[in-house]
Amino acid sequence: MSGTYGSGRLSREDYKKQKELEAARMAGTAPPERDAEGNEINPHIPEFMSKAPWYLDTGKLGLQHQRKAKPSTTTSINESKWYTRGSRIGSAPKKYRRGACENCGAMSHKTKECMERPRKTGAKWTGRDMMADERVESVSLSYDAKRDMWNGYDATQHKTLMSDWELVEEARRKRKASELDK
Repeated sequence: MSGTYGSGRLSREDYKKQKELEAARMAGTAPPERDAEGNEINPHIPEFMSKAPWYLDTGKLGLQHQRKAKPSTTTSINESKWYTRGSRIGSAPKKYRRGACENCGAMSHKTKECMERPRKTGAKWTGRDMMADERVESVSLSYDAKRDMWNGYDATQHKTLMSDWELVEEARRKRKASELDK
């Protein structure tokens, strides 16, 4: 099986001993090999499966390269660490600052990245309606977490929305019942 794993050239006697040991393991007369974690390695697994490819080769005996990799620690952001999107820092400036967005006057982004409505004449030229700088936080997310559409979802927002709608529905029902009574 994997007797030649990780070893270089063997002498004729060593090679013969190794083949005899592998045959004894397959026959069940010798105890099977154990991997780094202490698990028994089935002697009937072919070498092409038990040997790790060159790019995953750790030099240890075992089938760890066949197992699913453990997920990284930066898979998602829990609610306590969720970043605040769109919040502003401080108050709006009084006049245009060099290097700021020409559209709204915030220093946190450039004109191409501005999410404000494009103005006919921007804050750079008019000096009016200047916007405060936005809070920019760097968040390291994994591939899946970046594309998770529910990342940062807060269920309490939905509950408050539903309770508001229930109040509206109740008021509508009462009004309709009072109109029917007339």
